[in-house]
Amino acid sequence: MQNISYSEARNNLKSLCDEVRESHEPALITRKGGDVVLIGAEDWEAINETLAVTDIRGAVERITSASDYQALESNDKEELEALL
Repeated sequence: MQNISYSEARNNLKSLCDEVRESHEPALITRKGGDVVLIGAEDWEAINETLAVTDIRGAVERITSASDYQALESNDKEELEALL
């Protein structure tokens, strides 16, 4: 990730946007009020899709774990709860 000052980014915004989009490498824009990251729209969409898939997988794992727990015999549930 390239680091670039706010002033430099402002002065070269078109070329910076083109470079970020074409290279798929985000740019860290540094400024006094807090840094920001410039990222291409396609890359942003890919990141969000990855996060959504990861969240779905986590939900499936939680549901599977809950189903496994429900399938336990009642005495097994008590033993498991005692361990927790």
